[in-house]
Amino acid sequence: MNRLFRLLSIAAVPMLLAGCFSTITGTDPITGIDTDRMSSQSRLMQQLMKEPDVPTWHKQREQITQALGDRVFDKEFNRVFDSLIVALASMGMTVGNMERQSGFIVAHGQILPPEQSKQLHSEELEAWCIANGYDTSLLEHRGKFDIDPDVGSGMMQQFGTTLTVTLVKQSEKQTKVKLRFNGIYYPRTLEESYKALWPSLDKQIFIDKGID
Repeated sequence: MNRLFRLLSIAAVPMLLAGCFSTITGTDPITGIDTDRMSSQSRLMQQLMKEPDVPTWHKQREQITQALGDRVFDKEFNRVFDSLIVALASMGMTVGNMERQSGFIVAHGQILPPEQSKQLHSEELEAWCIANGYDTSLLEHRGKFDIDPDVGSGMMQQFGTTLTVTLVKQSEKQTKVKLRFNGIYYPRTLEESYKALWPSLDKQIFIDKGID
């Protein structure tokens, strides 16, 4: 609840500031605040919160999902299902729903390491700004009066990332796995998420095979 309140508060700040400084342009002689920059940051923040996706990213995500989203394992259904649950938990994901009979799993969380996630998020913000005609220097935090777009969009990203898994038993010794991410807009982040999860599952299946 506290994180949600922070998110709502962050979303409200740009609108309040935009109203306060709508009649001031340039650098305020009393406060020294660059009101033009603040106004631009406010517009950026409001649009980012409302439209975090970019049209050109849609096709790229489709191509990545087609190339990396499905795999067939030469393993029995139960082995793949059990190993997948353990692999997700080991990566810090929270499994919110799983149905063995239907082969359906839903998990939430951040699948990438913090440093890699932070780097990709910075790339995403810059790419988003370029696509929407904003100067990327607006992302720089230059003082205490600056609005930080990274904070609000980062919290939205954490709230919205969901992994849906479907397992299909194709034969007694063959299982197909479909991975689909929801809430990841930046194609590079989606690609790296697939590249992180599949090896983790391979590793867990190998470990579990030795225990069986």
